[in-house]
Amino acid sequence: MYIIIVGAGRVGRHLAEFLIKKKHEVTLIEKEKDVCNEISKELDVLIINGDGTQVKTLEEVNIATADAFVACTGKDEVNLLSSLIAKNSGAKMVISRVSKPEYKEVFLKLGVDVVVSPELTAAEYISKLITIPSISDLAILAKSDVEILEYVVNEDSRILNKKISEIKPKNYLIIAVYKNGKLIIPSGETQLGINDRVLVLVKSDAIREVDKLFTKSL
Repeated sequence: MYIIIVGAGRVGRHLAEFLIKKKHEVTLIEKEKDVCNEISKELDVLIINGDGTQVKTLEEVNIATADAFVACTGKDEVNLLSSLIAKNSGAKMVISRVSKPEYKEVFLKLGVDVVVSPELTAAEYISKLITIPSISDLAILAKSDVEILEYVVNEDSRILNKKISEIKPKNYLIIAVYKNGKLIIPSGETQLGINDRVLVLVKSDAIREVDKLFTKSL
């Protein structure tokens, strides 16, 4: 099998070592050059010094031909973004590590096939793939650092009672909405109501812009 791993930390490194011993073809993507140099001396593996959230990087390692893609960095936002791009690009199976257990259901409903959390005892296979953001939307976010932020819609929020299609997000994606504790993967027709909890995948330099949506009303 051809397997691509993003993140050469402790988890990614041990996984690559295990898969190599099992005679699988492995490509490891790591952003830190020093880590790449260190691993190249330890493992017989193709290691790419690059950003796993960049479409170009994944295309260079032939993501469309991958039998499995594994995102196992220590950052949930990086794992989610790279996993969504891998899924859109044709990887047969997409596996992601998640640090916060409450994000597991979100990752699954967005289309990640398997989610593994150090805090959870097991990962589940997703039963149904749900429409996810277009590759062009993901490419915009991939150009800079991203974070997952959680907001609560209150009576002063600009987006109160608005549909997501009316908000027209550019530098961020609303990836999940909790209404009365129930998780919803939003569409353009999803209307944001009072006390809704909203998860936003946002570029770091656009956080202030998103903050304003959840504070003062127009």
